[in-house]
Amino acid sequence: MLLGDSITEAWRGTSYGNPSERTAGVPAVLHQTLGKQFDASPLVLAISGDQTQHLLWRLQRGGELSAEIAADRSVVFVVMIGTNNLGHGHLPGEAADGVLAVARHLLSNAAGAVVLSTVLPRGDGGAVLPKLCPPRCNASGLPFRSFLPAVSKLNARLAKEAAALSDAHPGRFRLATCGAPFLATAAEAPEEVKLSLMPDRLHPGAEGSRILAECFAAAIRSLLDQRRG
Repeated sequence: MLLGDSITEAWRGTSYGNPSERTAGVPAVLHQTLGKQFDASPLVLAISGDQTQHLLWRLQRGGELSAEIAADRSVVFVVMIGTNNLGHGHLPGEAADGVLAVARHLLSNAAGAVVLSTVLPRGDGGAVLPKLCPPRCNASGLPFRSFLPAVSKLNARLAKEAAALSDAHPGRFRLATCGAPFLATAAEAPEEVKLSLMPDRLHPGAEGSRILAECFAAAIRSLLDQRRG
């Protein structure tokens, strides 16, 4: 069960519920990877533009965590959320609080396992960050230039909390750190992300989605192996 925002909705080939050219090839990747490897039909519950508080509302009050799904121990929830919080000016700590709230809600209210993804790097700061200043400005009163420091701070907080969540919920929680392959090399500067994987500097294309799916698959296999052990 894949939960998140537009990056996750792309697995359905849509954006805001409508077919999107940006998602070309992405649904096929889902079925070729997670679908085949786990002999399942992944359920995608994601809405473009959603932030952590929106996903939490959907789980708490929107009916997406039904009694049947909540009681099913075989369900694996794959959660990727939080980049839109940064994109709307939330501080990394605030965004991390929201991501962790989603994970804790699932662990406390469902019997299944949770794979929580770190937030992917994004290279669209030049277009987005000037719109957030003020109030999100640097010490000189100018717009920040990159989202990468905020993404790193958010993900560092998730990594710090991951061990405690794993200990509290043995065999039910795993943090999937999937962002490194998307970062541009020095030779690709001034780009911050690989355009071959993130053509619009934010959303993985088909090849980027394949890398993401394999990262999720490795985390899921690790969880399942721990349960069997």
